[in-house]
Amino acid sequence: MPDKNTLTLLLGMGAIIVTLGIGTCSTNARINDGFTGVNLRIDDTNRRMNDGFNNVNQRIDDTNQRIDDVQDDVREIRSMLFDTLKTRPPAD
Repeated sequence: MPDKNTLTLLLGMGAIIVTLGIGTCSTNARINDGFTGVNLRIDDTNRRMNDGFNNVNQRIDDTNQRIDDVQDDVREIRSMLFDTLKTRPPAD
């Protein structure tokens, strides 16, 4: 049977071990919660960036369509000009 000093030492060491074990579990849970929060923020940031890029891409597509429309109009005007010049009698 251990004496009083040894028993006190063993109880103290046991208490330290239990405290560290419980403290580590709660720390791991807090760390895991922190990682979850960071992952949610990263996902939100990625979603916002993708929305922004999609918006920019849509605006670029709209601008390209407008440029194509202007090019078609210019071709039509040129065609009309050349047709007018062809049918016009030569100047003296």
